[in-house]
Amino acid sequence: MARKAADGAGEPAREPVKKTRSYHSPRRKEQANVTKARIVAAAMQLMKEKGYADMTLEAIAREAGVAPQTVYAVCGSKKGVLAAILETTVEAKRYDKLRDSIPQIMTGKERVKEIGHFMALLLEDAMPVFDIFRGMSVLSPEFAEQERDQSLMLLEKCRKSVHKMAEDGMLRPGLSEERAAELYWSITTPGMHRRLTKVLNWSAEEYSAWVSYLIGVSLLDWDAPMPFLNEEKHAKAPAKKPVRRTAKKAAAEQAPPDGEIREEGENAPAQEA
Repeated sequence: MARKAADGAGEPAREPVKKTRSYHSPRRKEQANVTKARIVAAAMQLMKEKGYADMTLEAIAREAGVAPQTVYAVCGSKKGVLAAILETTVEAKRYDKLRDSIPQIMTGKERVKEIGHFMALLLEDAMPVFDIFRGMSVLSPEFAEQERDQSLMLLEKCRKSVHKMAEDGMLRPGLSEERAAELYWSITTPGMHRRLTKVLNWSAEEYSAWVSYLIGVSLLDWDAPMPFLNEEKHAKAPAKKPVRRTAKKAAAEQAPPDGEIREEGENAPAQEA
């Protein structure tokens, strides 16, 4: 024992190994959120001005005033930039007050009314991003997968909303939460919003009323009158049946009067498709 003590007498004392601890800094997290917000804002601006094709990571970095490596670290790729834009749009802080107030409404009628109002605002803001996903998914399997992911993200938000309805005793008897969430999701899809507001030119108020009605009658067993009944401003006369013109008739209609000579190629009759 003495020899062992003597052998180790000249060795320096070893310090105990300190375990590393993860470092969490609220300030650092806040700075990271600010940087991400700048990157997303720059990307949205470039996308509006130049389109998705010219929205490079380098251009985003210049617009945001950060290094390209920072954009890559935050988003990873252009696809990641789109995902960040979508996430930021869906979770926009300007909707916090409205979003947080909905679960506090204790009557089903008023709650679905606010849900319709909220979805009209949210989907209108997010439409440019959804349109890009829709277009790119046709060309790229990678984007098709991401479009599916963002759809599932919206479905998950519907599940949370439906779960709160169930807790408050609002769901229709016999309807499961999962089926109710799927119905909610199908009613509020970006595609349906786009068709109604951009193809048919529905106003935000019309879309909001329709969404509220569908959610109410589907999920809450809501006995309410359907919107748009007996409205005069939207009534249209039956469309006239189109008259099919033959090539012979079209040529006769475009023939010059007697004695008039038509220059070659002038107002030539169109060929029937």
